[in-house]
Amino acid sequence: MTHRSTTGLAAIVAIAALGLSGQALAVESGTCPGEGKINNKLKKSMGAAQDASKASDWPTVIAKSQEADAVAVEKTEYEQFLLHEFKGIAYSQLKQYDNAAKELEASVASPCMPEADKPKRYKGLLQMAYQSKQYDKVIDFGNKAMASGGDADIAVFVGNAYYLKNDNQNTKKVLGEFAAKQEQSGKTPDEQTYQILQSACLKMDDMACVGEQAEKLVLNYPKQEYWQNMIYLLLQNASSDNKQLLNIMRLGAANKALKPPQYAEMAQLAIDQGLPGEAQQVLEQVNASGGFDAKTKDIGNRLLDQAKKAATLDKSTLDAQDARAKAKPTGDADIKLGAAYLSYNQPDKAIEALKRGIGKGQLKDPDEAGLLLGIAYTRSNNKAEADKAFATVTKNPTMARIAKLWTGKST
Repeated sequence: MTHRSTTGLAAIVAIAALGLSGQALAVESGTCPGEGKINNKLKKSMGAAQDASKASDWPTVIAKSQEADAVAVEKTEYEQFLLHEFKGIAYSQLKQYDNAAKELEASVASPCMPEADKPKRYKGLLQMAYQSKQYDKVIDFGNKAMASGGDADIAVFVGNAYYLKNDNQNTKKVLGEFAAKQEQSGKTPDEQTYQILQSACLKMDDMACVGEQAEKLVLNYPKQEYWQNMIYLLLQNASSDNKQLLNIMRLGAANKALKPPQYAEMAQLAIDQGLPGEAQQVLEQVNASGGFDAKTKDIGNRLLDQAKKAATLDKSTLDAQDARAKAKPTGDADIKLGAAYLSYNQPDKAIEALKRGIGKGQLKDPDEAGLLLGIAYTRSNNKAEADKAFATVTKNPTMARIAKLWTGKST
């Protein structure tokens, strides 16, 4: 299975993201000792820092703030808050993020920081911490941001920080909860969120979770590599039931997710189940696309020759099979006939036979019948009826999962 490791999230730290303003600095009224008052010994340098901030002269802001810092006078919470803010704004504008983080971390801890401004400030701080690979701080600031009502995507930073610390359990918890909330609100989490969740679960050997993320990747980001992973997982969890295996292969073939040996295996399964037409169809498609490599070409050609001979005989008996199936009180013969019609690219006749067989009932494998009917409707470009047919596949968990994947809806 292929997993992409996290290389880092884009963390562009801007004044707006930090919840800062160079023009005016609000304080939390009533909780800020010294609020609104500046010691006469500090007024000149702090006033100059304020003027420089308005003019976006950031080096001067720092110089004048440091000048005020050096004045030998006990500073109130309000004065300290203003100085930390002045320097934090200036350092962030100059992209000196380590210095900016130090100052802004001090000011967000001040009683003078308005509660309403804290979520944005925590987000800015965690972004800077992420850039400098201080993952414990990312987690700390992220948890504080989420507790104070910060943006939902803060969880992505926190989850990635846990992942980079190799804390897979917390990665799963944080990113899993984030993804669930996104999905419940009708949004789709980004591809990397599912990838990292899957990788964390794989490291914990939590294969149920791995499979869940594989499903979400193929349904939301249907790349060939994700479909190959999905088919691999289905085959790993499948029983030795050949009908189940063939249906997994059908799903894989429909999404171009099988490798040359698997196409040969699919053809052999189809031949063994009395469906030489399906084997011929699959092998000819692979040959036409140059899909067989040197190792499997001879096997593929031998199977194709076998399938062609069997299909010629089988095709000539379809009318007789149809008559016999109609005369039987139970539906299994109709289902077998429907599968045969489907293998010869006759979905309309397949639908007729399959519906007849399902209608008679007493089927040995109703899941197989539902899947075949869904595939027949899919090939007839009738998605609404296909989804109804796939929805009847409920008895076997693997078959039900295959059906859900055909519909494009996660289990």
